[in-house]
Amino acid sequence: MKLKFDEERALAVFKALEKPYKERTGIYSDFILPQDRFVPEVGKREYANWLFFLSLFERGGIVSGDTMKFLWQLHQDLPELYNPKIVANYWTPSKIENAFMAVAPKILNGNGTGEVGAGSLSYKLKEHTASWHRNAVTLHEHWGDDIRNVFWGVTEFEESFRRVDYHNNPAGFKGMRRKIFSLLVIWLQEKNFIPIFPGPIPVDFHAMRVLWETEILQLIGFAKPFEPREGLHSPVLKGKMTMRVSEKFMDTIAKWSQNFLLKHGMSHLVINPALWLLSRDLCAEQFQNITFAQKPESSLVPVSEEAKPKTVSHMRPFRKAKEAMRFTEAEDLRQNHALWSAGYKDPCSHCPVEKWCSWSIPAAPYYTWGILVRSGPRVPYHSPLIPGIICPSSYQSRKRSRK
Repeated sequence: MKLKFDEERALAVFKALEKPYKERTGIYSDFILPQDRFVPEVGKREYANWLFFLSLFERGGIVSGDTMKFLWQLHQDLPELYNPKIVANYWTPSKIENAFMAVAPKILNGNGTGEVGAGSLSYKLKEHTASWHRNAVTLHEHWGDDIRNVFWGVTEFEESFRRVDYHNNPAGFKGMRRKIFSLLVIWLQEKNFIPIFPGPIPVDFHAMRVLWETEILQLIGFAKPFEPREGLHSPVLKGKMTMRVSEKFMDTIAKWSQNFLLKHGMSHLVINPALWLLSRDLCAEQFQNITFAQKPESSLVPVSEEAKPKTVSHMRPFRKAKEAMRFTEAEDLRQNHALWSAGYKDPCSHCPVEKWCSWSIPAAPYYTWGILVRSGPRVPYHSPLIPGIICPSSYQSRKRSRK
């Protein structure tokens, strides 16, 4: 797949993110990354294995913090589940599933959701628990019960990825593709558990959003006007420039990012979290990225970026609701400043790469149907009280305060 990247623009954008992230200034002045909220008081091997099991759940449309809360409680209750030797010798996938179900009510305050009552973990629960068992056995039989052994003698990313590639190596890990593995590499390198070597950006929605909205990622010939399927997609998507995301697409971006960062002396340990925080804290709250579900009585109800299809039982109602999905169109905002919500705290006025950002890319279509959608050109904030005047405002991300 021959995607195009505007490397001159990428250098400008990455440099604009690199400096404040390193200095912890601006939007990076006060943050705790999800993986740093939960730190087990164990030895280095146990901590590294904790990060390994943690990373395996960073797939699909999940909210990192919510899943980590569950896995943390699981570790508090059953630390032996994070010991590959014990799991290999004494546990089965069904026993692990029962353990998940026993822990779920503590996280959900007794209000289980989903077909099996495990909240966000209900979706593909059996797949997750089977993979947990399979990967623990692999760690035990091939890697001496220590994920750090995977990196013994490794000097570059691709060599280490070949060791864990389940499709080509019997000692590989199920469910660990390039995105998950690159994230695990970053976590282990941050803790000085493995050597520092160049790696790619873990290409998730947040990275793709920033790259496309700033036009670093060129999708000419790839992104096409969308034709919704009746009963499945929201009609409002019709004609929007859309790209269906595949593993090959994400891997192409990842490989480019590694070469680009190495060429310009930048670190994936900096650029990855800088991109992720930018999208999670600022882009997520940009007015045009917020989607609305229109009820029959025509009232518009905001749908959070994190209102994702987390469970099998939620899948159909969620998709049905999205048939009435609405965006705030750019042209409507230009013509009617009163459409800006009351008390809107303009995140774009605090964005270090705002001058390179031209588009709005909401999360809901990606987490619902696996497609990147440009809902329209990004419109600068105009106060509804002073039409025609661009007004910067004070801003504090709602997600920054999440525990």
